[in-house]
Amino acid sequence: MRRRRQAGFSYIEVLVGIIVLGIVAAGIAEGLAQSSLLIGKSKADTIAHNIAAAELDQAHRMAYDDLGVVGGNPPGLIPASRTATQSGQTFTIATNVAYVDDQALGQPKNYVNYKKVSVTVTPATGTTAPVTQSTLVAPPSIGAIAGKATAVVTVIDSSTAEPLAGVQVTVDQSTSPARTATTDANGQVVFAGLEPSAIPPTDPRYQYRLTAARTGYVTHASTSPDVMQQHLAAKQTWNATIKMFKPATVTVRLRDKATGAWVTEAATATLETAAPVRVESIFGTTGQFSFTQIAGVPIEPGQYTVKVQPDCYTPVTLPAAAMPAGYPSTTTHVVDVDLDGLPHGYLDVRIVDDVNGSVIPGARVQVLGGDKGIQPVIRAVDANGWVHYCLEPTNSIKYVVAGAASGYATASVLVQVAANATTSMEVRLRRVVNSCGIRLDARTPNKLVRLRGTGSTVYDQYQPTSSAPGAGFGTAFFPSLLPGTYLAYVENGFVAGDINWSPSAGKAVSCIAGNPDRAYRVP
Repeated sequence: MRRRRQAGFSYIEVLVGIIVLGIVAAGIAEGLAQSSLLIGKSKADTIAHNIAAAELDQAHRMAYDDLGVVGGNPPGLIPASRTATQSGQTFTIATNVAYVDDQALGQPKNYVNYKKVSVTVTPATGTTAPVTQSTLVAPPSIGAIAGKATAVVTVIDSSTAEPLAGVQVTVDQSTSPARTATTDANGQVVFAGLEPSAIPPTDPRYQYRLTAARTGYVTHASTSPDVMQQHLAAKQTWNATIKMFKPATVTVRLRDKATGAWVTEAATATLETAAPVRVESIFGTTGQFSFTQIAGVPIEPGQYTVKVQPDCYTPVTLPAAAMPAGYPSTTTHVVDVDLDGLPHGYLDVRIVDDVNGSVIPGARVQVLGGDKGIQPVIRAVDANGWVHYCLEPTNSIKYVVAGAASGYATASVLVQVAANATTSMEVRLRRVVNSCGIRLDARTPNKLVRLRGTGSTVYDQYQPTSSAPGAGFGTAFFPSLLPGTYLAYVENGFVAGDINWSPSAGKAVSCIAGNPDRAYRVP
């Protein structure tokens, strides 16, 4: 016989009931939360719409000339961004004001028919999407917009001619307050409603000026602020184009062609451009030269020639090439130059004071001539008064070594350089008081002339005559001399490696105190 079930619920039944009740309660709570969230979003959205509508209503009540953003285009009294709190919620209010052109059929554009006011209200909590409302505000009368001027500005890359977006353009310095606006995707910005410029050309407000700024870019010299200036009359539209570019860096690296090692002998690297002609030279001993400017201005993309004048190696001139390759994505360009070694010896020159033998700070050494007739190579002394050169060995023609310093008479000597050896020498300079200068005219360019002191005047210098066209053609100038008598010569061939001077006894010339450029013909 079966047993009858006891009254009440078992433990398992009770536990299941509790779980079911919990699930139901959670669902109800979630539903209530979702409902509360929707109600909150709806409330925030309503408040945002009401704020935007109120802002637009206030814009319609403002004086037309005041309707604009502080520091904007057009300028006015409305903050570009501010916050407001309503019903315990914080909102950000962003306002933009822009002129609208409504060109009538057959009438010219004046760009200022209306002002469009756009207000975007965003809740700080992010519970609802931003709300944007706009309105058009008409001028109170035709007089409010009559007689205004306009500047339509386009900004392009000077190398690619592509429009540049995101450029901050400013118009200022005339009768309207300064305005700044950002170029759009077409690289354009319009400054409408400008007051006509002041009439007298002597008035500092006679011209408006345009300037542009964007991170990583500079303004091209052809459209610099000094160029972008214009007097604007009533109803005039100024269509202006500003060119900008990303400055480039050109790095020149020198390698030994035979070993592949970087060259660390003294060298001068030169960067040149043909149109317009600009030249920049860097001297160094690391084998690497970084150019960030040329003739004092940033390097713009274009055709450049690299020249290298190294010690111990054959000079190199590379064909003109586009630099930097890959612009505007790339603004750096590396030029590796492989150099052929030359037979060489070393020359170390020290410049000192003739009286006490002390080092002369800022003194310079010039070396020229030799069998290959090298052009003058000028270098400054180091802290100990020394200058180091690596030169091709001499055979029949010696090098001319000259020392010079401010306040001292220049002195020079002839020197031979042996292969695989170091020649060290000292050049002594004498201080000059009441100096004078002598110009020797050989009437032939690139002719070596000599000026030698007489009596107690210790001086002996050599120079080639100038090949540059003009008044100095065929002459050589010897400045900062001690007053006195000198002997002048002109080279007339070589004998056993030494120069044959003419006339053999020299031509007597006088250097007169206070006369900086006394001229003589030689021989």
